[in-house]
Amino acid sequence: VNQFGALTPFRGASISSPSGLDSSDVNVISSHDIKDSLNSMLNRTERFSYYGHTARWNRAVTFPKILEQAKDLRVTKYIDLIIIDPDDASACDLYASFGHGERSKGRKIQTATDVRIELLTTFLCCLEINKSPFIEIGLYVTDRVSISRYDISDNALMMTKPYQGDPALYFPKNTFFYSSYKEEFNVAKQQCKKINLNISEKDINVSNLNKVLCEAGFQIDYVNNEFETELLKAFDKVERPY
Repeated sequence: VNQFGALTPFRGASISSPSGLDSSDVNVISSHDIKDSLNSMLNRTERFSYYGHTARWNRAVTFPKILEQAKDLRVTKYIDLIIIDPDDASACDLYASFGHGERSKGRKIQTATDVRIELLTTFLCCLEINKSPFIEIGLYVTDRVSISRYDISDNALMMTKPYQGDPALYFPKNTFFYSSYKEEFNVAKQQCKKINLNISEKDINVSNLNKVLCEAGFQIDYVNNEFETELLKAFDKVERPY
């Protein structure tokens, strides 16, 4: 039995389903296939939603792919993200304590400051993609922290955990779990604080960073010179976490 309580960690494996559910309603994706599955979910999707932690994968991979599709088709694509509130010290401390392990790519997450830098890097990436006339993006923050995170497209929903090697659960569209977790996302979004992405400053640098954060609705009491430097460095070099 794996971390999700499923019987097998292999892609496409069937799981014993409750009455009224088909075994194909739930698929267990092995850790080696998660990246490919996340990418395939984006094909021809009009909307994408994320409910989770820092959205590192999304800003590095999902954003560029959806933007490229939107430009090629000359249509508007919609993105909604719910991430941890960087202003909430307790939430950032809790997520930092999860034990993220060593990663070969991206910044290490060991402290609340590391988490805050990741979260605000995602915010800056949202500002950047929001400049496109083909993207409508909404960014929301929450003080609630969960183990699981959800990537939702028009095609499927995937539930993952922040640990390398763990499998994922994959729910195709038009299934019970897909609809249920999508509804959960919409309810959660209603309870979150929405971040202002219509910022007057268009090019972010060290001289206007604090103004940008304030205008978006963030506090800046934890933002010092060292924090600014690390944040802008992370934004300048957005890396895939795996």
